[in-house]
Amino acid sequence: MLRLPTLLIFLLATYGHSQQDDWIEVNLNATVLDYESNEAIPFAEVKFINKNIGTLSDSDGSFELNYFDRNVNDDDVFQLTANGYDTLTTNASRLYKFLNNTNKFFLKKTNSEAQWFQDDSSGSNFIFGKIFSVKGPIQGASIKVKNSLIEAKSDFEGFFKIKADLNDILMIDYLGMIEKQVFVEDLSDKYILLKTDAQILDQVTITGTTELSDEVDTGYGKKKKKSIGFSTSTITSEEISPSAVTIVDAIRGKFTNVQVAYDQSGAATGNNQKIYVRGGSLSINNSASAIFDVEGFIYPDVPDFIDPQQIESITLLRSMSATNKYGSQGRGGVFLIKMKSLARKTQRLLNTLKVKGNDYTEQIYSVDLDSITPFYINDYKQANSLIQAKNQFFKLQKEEYVLSIPFYVESYNYFKNIDKDFADLILKMISQKAKDNPKALKTIAYKLEESGDYDQAKILYKRLLTIRPSDEQTYRDLALIYKETKEYELAASLYNKILKNKLSQANILGLQETIVNEASHLYWTEMDKLVLTDFPLKTLKTFVPKNDWNNFGYDYRIVFDWNDPAVEFNIQFVDPKKKYFNWSHTIIDDKEILEDELNYGYNTEEFIIEKSDKGKWIVNIENFSIEDESNPTYMKYTVYKNYGRPNEIRKVEVLDLSKLKQKVTLDILSYFN
Repeated sequence: MLRLPTLLIFLLATYGHSQQDDWIEVNLNATVLDYESNEAIPFAEVKFINKNIGTLSDSDGSFELNYFDRNVNDDDVFQLTANGYDTLTTNASRLYKFLNNTNKFFLKKTNSEAQWFQDDSSGSNFIFGKIFSVKGPIQGASIKVKNSLIEAKSDFEGFFKIKADLNDILMIDYLGMIEKQVFVEDLSDKYILLKTDAQILDQVTITGTTELSDEVDTGYGKKKKKSIGFSTSTITSEEISPSAVTIVDAIRGKFTNVQVAYDQSGAATGNNQKIYVRGGSLSINNSASAIFDVEGFIYPDVPDFIDPQQIESITLLRSMSATNKYGSQGRGGVFLIKMKSLARKTQRLLNTLKVKGNDYTEQIYSVDLDSITPFYINDYKQANSLIQAKNQFFKLQKEEYVLSIPFYVESYNYFKNIDKDFADLILKMISQKAKDNPKALKTIAYKLEESGDYDQAKILYKRLLTIRPSDEQTYRDLALIYKETKEYELAASLYNKILKNKLSQANILGLQETIVNEASHLYWTEMDKLVLTDFPLKTLKTFVPKNDWNNFGYDYRIVFDWNDPAVEFNIQFVDPKKKYFNWSHTIIDDKEILEDELNYGYNTEEFIIEKSDKGKWIVNIENFSIEDESNPTYMKYTVYKNYGRPNEIRKVEVLDLSKLKQKVTLDILSYFN
């Protein structure tokens, strides 16, 4: 492969009114490698200390760092950091001399016992295999080693790799499928067929027949949604922002897993812009863009001539089976656009009828989940000394709770206010045991965020990137952590990769709206720290209507993160007028969304409260899943009041969903603006 020169220096000239100032742009291209194995080190942090100049290495260990020479002095410190490796530091002068000879940095593994993850790969075997159904390969299936915290995930073609030994039992599961167990008699490849759970299928079918079914235009005429047999979603004129001036403005943020293509400068490509839809052919490498059916006229490119304010509805057909009418040109999805007419106003009346009957009359009580403590916490409290309490922990850890995530989490909660170093040791112990288990690692990261230990949480998220580089969620989580650790240059670099679709192993579609909000928040709150960074301002502004961009900020922003995409729960919001809204994360209500989360690895939902009636907002939660007692689902609940404004307040809580035995009130928000 042809590599760019190690150090490229370009002379650029900018002119003032009375003099010419010379600017020299420095472009560093290099690779970070393991000293012993020569293997690439992904997601290494590359930066100049206290300069807001930095970036992250890609999955292949390569990085590119651009800055103007005048912003870095010869004595400024260059630093290269990666989890599990000794930090490399030098000054700019020596760096340039080094790069004149090579463009490879070699890092040595650290011998420090304080690191979170130790190598213990000796004597381990790997089992390879493929998960499939009668319909084909299954992406996102969970493969676990029974009675352990070892877990793997099947890729796009159903293939997996997991650390296991002879006589182990593999547990294979996927949403809506019957769990299967496979005894490891030998180390040969395993080909595992999963069957559909007929009971779940029946529930979905029954529920579907009881819903109020709107008619949608399929390209073959109007049909009821329940009878179509493929995925559709529709927005009406009421959901199109008054500030929308193009079709892209109307579509952006309204459909899940839809992305606009950009040119190399990061700007939308004018009349050549393309829209890509996951569920069309976006799930394969050679993606096809969506086409547009406007009142029967087909347009392969975005029809920019249409006034969004004259649109009655936009329906997205995602599945290839839904686009047979359009031939191969429809394989990337079809947007059916209907223009306004008097005859279509009856559709909005139907939508209005749906909200009748949502009066909130329940009596739900708040429950202090932290008060539900296991017996061993009382044992710690009754110990005669701190040493005795610690000994009790070690005894239980060895005898009864070797692999129990709640045991370590509850013990951490108890000790963190008494002996912080010991509490951190507890989390390091379970992190090592669960280093190949994303669900457990996210739990630990959530707890660290709740405690404000962002530097420690960063270690966990970088570990998650290492074991699951194709999961969307961790890129977003890591960008947030960099903001909290005030490493704004690294947050900017990550947002640049995300929003410009430069991540080689992930495409952040399921979290696009959330990431746009959070990147905008970074800009408006830390604008002065981003001057020398790669923050993608030009690209970011294309995602936000101009009026919203200039008035960024919300009264309340509520964010839920959970560590298992397959978990089923319901969030209920009750407004000051005692009207409620339910958001259900269940296989019955939204099987396609759950499947997308499993396949692409994301688990976040946000809600905005803006310009509400004065009074109290109630937030209720109900868990529908039967939780694994040793590794249950945890949820991180984050509330921002006055989000993006100078008087912003944030609250973070972590919930163990296994403690939710009934519907409870999670929070009550006061709205007096």
